[in-house]
Amino acid sequence: MPEWKDMSILLSSKPFGETGMLVSVLSKNNGRYKSFVHGGNSVKKRSIFQKGNICNAEWKARISDQMGSIKLELVSSTATNFFNHPIQLTALSAVCEISDYILPEREPNQNIFIATLNLFELLKLSNGLNFDWVKGYVKWEIGLLSELGFSLKLQKCAVNGKQENLAFVSPKTGRAVSYHEGLPYKDKLLVLPKFLGGNNNSTCLISDLILGLNLTKYFLNFNFYNNNSISPSRIRLEKQLQKKIIQA
Repeated sequence: MPEWKDMSILLSSKPFGETGMLVSVLSKNNGRYKSFVHGGNSVKKRSIFQKGNICNAEWKARISDQMGSIKLELVSSTATNFFNHPIQLTALSAVCEISDYILPEREPNQNIFIATLNLFELLKLSNGLNFDWVKGYVKWEIGLLSELGFSLKLQKCAVNGKQENLAFVSPKTGRAVSYHEGLPYKDKLLVLPKFLGGNNNSTCLISDLILGLNLTKYFLNFNFYNNNSISPSRIRLEKQLQKKIIQA
């Protein structure tokens, strides 16, 4: 009988039947698994099934191809850290929704698991007035793209090979382009934000962060969502940050 025990991040859950729960978890050593929790829809256990919760998971099935069943033991509740910080809570939801949608099932990737835990820790250490954590969020998406075979090349210009004066990113190749080389085609290029090495003249930190979100959103949509709408929480994250610009 195939089985494993592993630390896991809860990505999603929904009731199934009268008492059961269907869940998707990202495990450290076994990758993303969808499985069934017996009795998971009880009032007593419902608090376990919040997005981002860290759990000890025990999965088993009669044969390896089956969905199987999983037992979850809560280690730490991630979302409770952000009840007073709605933007960070939205970011947490976006991480879980995107991971649940694009990560291949049952393909181990410790790098993504560890990077996700590190991002959760960064969110927890942030406060409601400091938005530097958004840089970490954007870099998490860049790392996710890279781990899945869609690396962005932002260190030097794709045209002249130089590292100076980078300003744009090609939507076709994901490679950086310098200001002078890209200026004639700027309407067809993506903007490279300052915190990723760009030279744009944005004086507003949040505006620069939104440029970063726009950059990774484009490549997530192009490579995984077939240019359909990306996850609802990801859309809401941008809107919440844009609202902060209006209020500033």
